[in-house]
Amino acid sequence: MSSLQNQSYDLTHIRSRFPNIGAWPFFENAGGTFVPDSVSNRVYEYMRCHQVQPGGAHSVSAQAQDKLVRSHTKLAQMVNAKPNEIIVGHSTTMNVYVLANALRPSLKPGDEIITTNLDHEANVGAWRRLEEFGVVIKEWQVNPDLADLCVEQLESLLGERTRLVCCTWCSNITGGINNISMIAQLCHSVGALLCADAVAYAPHRALDFAVSNVDFLLFSLYKLYGPHLGVLCGKHEHLLKLENQNHF
Repeated sequence: MSSLQNQSYDLTHIRSRFPNIGAWPFFENAGGTFVPDSVSNRVYEYMRCHQVQPGGAHSVSAQAQDKLVRSHTKLAQMVNAKPNEIIVGHSTTMNVYVLANALRPSLKPGDEIITTNLDHEANVGAWRRLEEFGVVIKEWQVNPDLADLCVEQLESLLGERTRLVCCTWCSNITGGINNISMIAQLCHSVGALLCADAVAYAPHRALDFAVSNVDFLLFSLYKLYGPHLGVLCGKHEHLLKLENQNHF
């Protein structure tokens, strides 16, 4: 029995940290989660005392910058990434949209992107739009008998023109968990990158960005008892090659 299984939890104390919790249990973290008072209090404190342009000369601006840096550092520690590999955006959908447009200039007509018919639209739609620029979209289809993505089919789709594979770590439909490290290894064997959607995985399993070896990793804080924000983790060497999408 693991040490986690031996632990006991003070459920009365845990429930007391969620001001909105009542008689109803909510098992819909896929749609969002209530936040504990520690989160709402921290957001309130920042907006009340530090909502200024960060990184300026005056003390409040310096404090705001320090809070942002510490938040990035803590997020990086949580998922075993470097602080400069963490990007916080409005949502996972928006993070994928920005990433797709930042990656587009490096793609040539005839380059291939593999998406699936099991993924959430967030990790599908923006990539498929790149067909307008000559990118070839291939579909890794779910095995109807197993309700799962089979690695053997991915191997048959990979080729010398494959530039990116986009797939879920854990399906928000079936709950099936993919061997993401194996998929990353297959992608890298043909020189392709992997963008993994961990939105449905993160609430139930610890994330390890470095060990997973994926190139881009996505998850949503508002499904992890946090504010309505999305996080994009990207290997730093890949982020440096992306086309800037901000302030031109």
